[in-house]
Amino acid sequence: MQPVKNAQLRWQAGVPVSTQFEDIYFNQTGGAAETQHVFIEGNQLPQRFASLSAGEHFVIAETGFGTGLNFLVTRQQWLKQANPQATLHFISFEKYPLSRQDIRHIWQDWSELNDCQEAFLSQYPAPMEGFYTLFFDQERIQLTLVLGDLLEQISQLKARVDAWFLDGFAPAKNPEMWHPRLFQGMADCSHDSTTLATFTVARSVREGLQQAGFQLSKQPGFGRKREMLCGEYATLSAQQSFPRPQQVIVVGAGLAGASTARMLAEAGVAVTLLEREAEPAQQGSGNAQGALYAKLAVKPTPHSAFHLQGLGYSVNQLRQLPAHASDLASLCGVLQLAISERDQQRHQQIETSGLYPESLLQPVNAETASTLAGSKIPHSGLFFPDAGWVAPADYCRYLLQHPLISCHYQQTVQQLDQAADAHWTVSTTTHTFQATHVVICTAADARQLTPLQHLPLKPIRGQTSLIQAGDTLPQLKTVVCGEGYISPPRRGKYCFGATFDLHQTDLALRDADHQQNLDTLAAALPEFEGLTPAQCNGRTGYRCSTPDYLPLVGAIADYNETLQRFAGLRTDARRASGLEIPRVSGLYVNTGHGSKGLISCPISAALITAMLCDLPAPLPAELIERLDPGRFILRDLSRRRI
Repeated sequence: MQPVKNAQLRWQAGVPVSTQFEDIYFNQTGGAAETQHVFIEGNQLPQRFASLSAGEHFVIAETGFGTGLNFLVTRQQWLKQANPQATLHFISFEKYPLSRQDIRHIWQDWSELNDCQEAFLSQYPAPMEGFYTLFFDQERIQLTLVLGDLLEQISQLKARVDAWFLDGFAPAKNPEMWHPRLFQGMADCSHDSTTLATFTVARSVREGLQQAGFQLSKQPGFGRKREMLCGEYATLSAQQSFPRPQQVIVVGAGLAGASTARMLAEAGVAVTLLEREAEPAQQGSGNAQGALYAKLAVKPTPHSAFHLQGLGYSVNQLRQLPAHASDLASLCGVLQLAISERDQQRHQQIETSGLYPESLLQPVNAETASTLAGSKIPHSGLFFPDAGWVAPADYCRYLLQHPLISCHYQQTVQQLDQAADAHWTVSTTTHTFQATHVVICTAADARQLTPLQHLPLKPIRGQTSLIQAGDTLPQLKTVVCGEGYISPPRRGKYCFGATFDLHQTDLALRDADHQQNLDTLAAALPEFEGLTPAQCNGRTGYRCSTPDYLPLVGAIADYNETLQRFAGLRTDARRASGLEIPRVSGLYVNTGHGSKGLISCPISAALITAMLCDLPAPLPAELIERLDPGRFILRDLSRRRI
């Protein structure tokens, strides 16, 4: 995951021109009208939007976001014509994203289109490679911005696209983009009703699209352009759609389970949620507050890529909270302090690496850190302006308030059985429930179920502390993280911690752990010195970790069949090439989030929903593969552990 360069502009008669490609971003005599003619009408979108039923999804993919004009015109068309209960997924690639300032300047002339400007700018990602989801219009519209080189990123897209906007700078100006790899990538994401439209009729484009399987026709162009291209994808290899499940059972009502249930319900799926406790979030997700931020690596890693994209997803989702739920979270910023010499060296390396733009994190000295926090801080640090805190237990309760979610508490799942017709029966101590798909979100307890016994999950005990935020203590304005974390007070109390214990299994509160949390707090914030365990309340719970510290998200591998199919890994890693992991039909897992569930559970839930409902994945393919629950079977085979 690398930084990307912002577009460099110059102006020509009021129209932005890319200095990288020496081409205009939109037509000088009517950019919105050209979008309407070429992309909206060229893909027959007015008719297709109007024909959608409640609960249906429509997917558009665009090869160059540019100024966002195509998105704005499409959004307006969608809001006018589509069923209010249908959802638009708009995916757009961009190698050189415009800066926030340039977008604001350009959009100011589009008063008839720009009523979503502030929502867009508040969610606009930092210029880093990756997939970023933005939400609009009560989530009727989701925009996925894919930043990075188009030819590299299109191979990472897992989506079933209904219409392509083949846009970008003209082939004569940007020949590298109009490449056979692009056309094949489009074909890989198309089905037998997929359409495309583009402003160019260049011979190389026509031939490339035809070779990839698109049937083309020339249509009248816009303005001075005599012709444009429209097309349909129709080959025997086209993606086949599959119906979304009508009923899914989700087991577990913590962050992973509540997020999964809500995402599925938002996609129109009825969810039966089973929880062994009497209410949601009674285990690892039950803390009063948790810090929402990513601890970044000095060098690009899959972990940093996943956590940054997960952070962006969670933050943008929290921005959609209604006013009555504003007490559930605050994007007040996070200070990550460099308390030890090792931390200082690491922060210095991050600062000089050039990896992370200032809009994502800002190095601050002790004086600035103190001002930001509202309390004396003797350490420098990194400030994440768009991060903050969430009240996870209350947030889980909020997520489960949906008419398509039926919650059943005090239901301990004891057995999973699959019938010959692939339906699952989930048996608890008192009831049985049936569905075609089951998602297990029970942290390390997932191993108690037979098909999941092989999963390498480890519970780690943690204790958080609560104290009254009285007049004698500072009133923190931002989350402060050192060896632990503390959030600004919520409902008159400070929440801080947490301990990390691999060996203790007792859930009872311990004064020694309160003292450890207090000592950690005082090292970061000296004005909190002098507090005692007697002043503390709190709770304990278990994080659930995996050997590589990434969660397990996706379809469960059939353990015995995987051992047989990949047996050759014991002698030669190349023996796995081209083989697919066999799956247990209809059984999924979302677990192993460790202490990072606030940034990993929501995007993982979106990924599970995409898998079950044939929707665009919110992550690139290479990261989805790294989250695969079957990855450790392959690892252990290659290391001859099994």
